[in-house]
Amino acid sequence: MAHRLLFASLTFVAAAAAALTVTPAPLSAQVVTVDEGSFTITQNGVPAGREDFSIRSTPGIGGTIFRAQATVMLDGRRIAPALSTDPSGAPLSYQVEVRTGDQTERLTGQVSRGRVSIHRQGPGGASAKEYVMADGALILDDEVFHQYYFVARRSPLPATISVLVPRSGAQMTMRLVSRGDATVTINRRSLPATHLVLTDPGAGDREIWIDAAGRVLKVAVPGRSLVAIRDEAPR
Repeated sequence: MAHRLLFASLTFVAAAAAALTVTPAPLSAQVVTVDEGSFTITQNGVPAGREDFSIRSTPGIGGTIFRAQATVMLDGRRIAPALSTDPSGAPLSYQVEVRTGDQTERLTGQVSRGRVSIHRQGPGGASAKEYVMADGALILDDEVFHQYYFVARRSPLPATISVLVPRSGAQMTMRLVSRGDATVTINRRSLPATHLVLTDPGAGDREIWIDAAGRVLKVAVPGRSLVAIRDEAPR
């Protein structure tokens, strides 16, 4: 009987200890979808492509990390960018793959101590280049539209923003201003928006319309007659 009581007591203690041991939830359970959806892209008013995208936040060792990725189909090309940033939108890493027919080009970039190292692999071989990144600089890839979410997070306005365009290697300083309240019609619904304009004398203007949560509703690049507008209102 004594042995049975001792066994029961030990079993109770073990069960209590197990109950008090809290296993942290896996980081994947804490991933938050910031925005996801799709854009229809037109050029000169004619349908030219589509972008499906997602932006998610996840806990990281040094704080929250945003991960933005997409698949863009445009002019017979498939562009697949993946960007990781800190909460301000400053890049931590970047990858993009561009497929044209049976040819593929891959570009990867890593940011460290104010510099970004870009490695390119394509039909013409491999190359590498390093750029100096100003504090608070952003990455904006050509023909990719969901990344303007990180532009819209900048405040107060007006703001001056350093921008790196990885595929072309262009670096520029752009100015972001607000044109005030506006509306955007999506799927026959008129949605309230804020109209922003990102300007640069060399690169031309990019117009951005965002909702109250900063999610991108529409982007226009007048110099290329490109417009990307969401297929559905953000949820």
